[in-house]
Order: sequence, then structure tokens, then C-alpha cells
Amino acid sequence: MQEGSPMHTKVLIIADDLTGALDSAVGFAAPGRRVMVARSPEDVAETWATRPDVLAVNTSSREISAEAAAARVTRALKALSPDDFDVVMKKVDSRLKGNPAAETAALARWAGRARQVACPAIPEMDRRVEDGALVGAGVADPIPVASRFDDPVEVPEISTDAELDRLVADTPDSPLWIGARGLSFALARQLGVTAPPDTGLAAPVMIANGSRDPVTLAQIAALPDSLTRIEAPDGSASDAVPTPGQPLALTITDGGGALPGAEAARRFAETIARTAQVARPGALVICGGESAQAALDRLSVTSLQIIAELRPGLPLCRIDTAWGPVDIVTKSGGFGAPGLLAEIVDAAGTR
Repeated sequence: MQEGSPMHTKVLIIADDLTGALDSAVGFAAPGRRVMVARSPEDVAETWATRPDVLAVNTSSREISAEAAAARVTRALKALSPDDFDVVMKKVDSRLKGNPAAETAALARWAGRARQVACPAIPEMDRRVEDGALVGAGVADPIPVASRFDDPVEVPEISTDAELDRLVADTPDSPLWIGARGLSFALARQLGVTAPPDTGLAAPVMIANGSRDPVTLAQIAALPDSLTRIEAPDGSASDAVPTPGQPLALTITDGGGALPGAEAARRFAETIARTAQVARPGALVICGGESAQAALDRLSVTSLQIIAELRPGLPLCRIDTAWGPVDIVTKSGGFGAPGLLAEIVDAAGTR
């Protein structure tokens, strides 16, 4: 990989969902390096104007048609010039779901990089590339990599982080990189970022759980009894009056209204924003991808600055609110051990 001064290397990451944008960009977080995520193609120009070293863009395009996905990527790139970036990466789902071919082709045309290296391996999750296919944990049948793309791509054999590091170090001509968390962290290590800074959350913590996944429900149940709990049937909790300065957990529940998921998510996002304005938390942990997107919309957040990784897979961001700076953590519903949220709340305020 080409390097100038590592701290001045500019990196662009295009991802098809917010979780992927955060999870791939967090590897570059380090003191003195500004890492920003634009939440939509329309937010790219404003986010790029903050002069980040690393710009990740969420196109929210995994669940739409290939044609529409390519159009979103193209729209996201309109405010940018390929000459501004030393490293360009297409972040793809580690099991190659969504529209990797159409989105990568659109990015390749813009970047003008004929060589494309596809490596979705994540060794820390025991996902490897062997004989040109993705195998390992969570992969029922081998997934051929090259056939998921329209353009010719190189598919290196990767089983370990050390092999990823060698791949990046031995590739001097700045190709279009295609991969997931494993590749982005290897690219960051090549720039001298060995690990995101270790930190905790500001206090008090507000947990907003919009997920019904059993993993997250077990984490909510394991929270300490001293923490205030507020239920939001079908997303609404109009009678709840949280105590400012105290930790709390707000959880969506089944209110029996048989509401469509999108409507319940909209109501819950409004409840999150209203509750936060009263509780004035120092940190907001949002569980569930749809809830995170909707809540950030209600809080008028167009971009996120990544400052650390709270735990593997839990990027820590910071936003400005009417009551001051707030730490933001987004967590997927099925992620983490039963005691994860309790550990986070217990450690808050220690930095």
C-alpha cells in the first residue's frame, strides 16, 4: 500500500449500511486522526468539509435493487474527488450479502483503479478465504468470492491477520480494496494505527433498546436493579419522566397494537429523543440498527465522529446535542455476551 506520511494519508470507505461504515472505520481511530462517518449520500459534502483523515459513507443500499444501490454510491461520490484519497475501500458484508457487484463497479469507475483486490476475510471471527471462497464461522457453505463481482477481482488466500498484514504491505499500487472489518483494520495497521484507543463512556448512560433479539433482551435483564427502567409499548412511553443525571434503560415492548415494525420504530425514535432531552445523558447506547438510524434522524445527526472502540464491534462516536457532547454507541441486536450492557454501565464515568 502506498504511504506518504501515515498521519496525513486520506482514506475513503463506502459501506452499504451504518453498522458496516462504523465497524470498518473504527480501526483508523487514533489520537490526532479525525475519523468521520456520513450517514447518507446527501450528508457527504457537509461531512467532508470537516476535513477528516478518514471518511466513511453509509449508502443504506443493502436491501434495495442493484441499480438503485449503484445510483446511491454514485450520488455519494459526487462531492468528492478520487485525487483526494490515498486509500479507497468498498466495505462489503462479510458474507457478501446485498449488492457488492453493482456498488463496487460504481466505485471503481469513479476511483479509476483498474486493479481490485477482494478479501472479505475476518480472521478474528474465524472467517477465512480458502480456494477462492469464504469459509468459516457463520458460513454454512463456501461462498465463491470472484463470482460475486462484475469486474475481475483478485482473491488472495487469507486465514490470519498476519496474512492480511502481508497482503497490504506487499501491494504498493493502491488498488481498490474490497473487504470487511478484517481488511480495514489491516489497512489501518499499515498506517501505524495498532488499535483504537481504549476508553469508557461518559456518565450517565442511557440505553435505548429497540431490538427484540433474545441476546439483547438477556442483556437488558442483566442490568443492575439500581438502574431506572422504562418500557415503551409499541414504541411509546409518554408517561415516563426520567430523572436527569441518572442511568436508565428504555426498552420497546409489545403493546398489543399489532403495529408495523416501521411505525413502531418511528414512535420509539421519537420516544428516545424526547427521553434523552429530559434525562440529558452523557452517553447513549442504542440497540438495534433500525432504532439507531431512526433515533439519529430524530436527533438531527447527519455525521458521526468515531473516537474509539468501546468493545470489539462497538464503535464509540461523539455528537453535539442541546445539552452538550454525548457519546453514542450502536449495537446490533444479536451481538454480545449477557453481561455486556451491565459492564458498560458499570464502567461509565471512569475515563
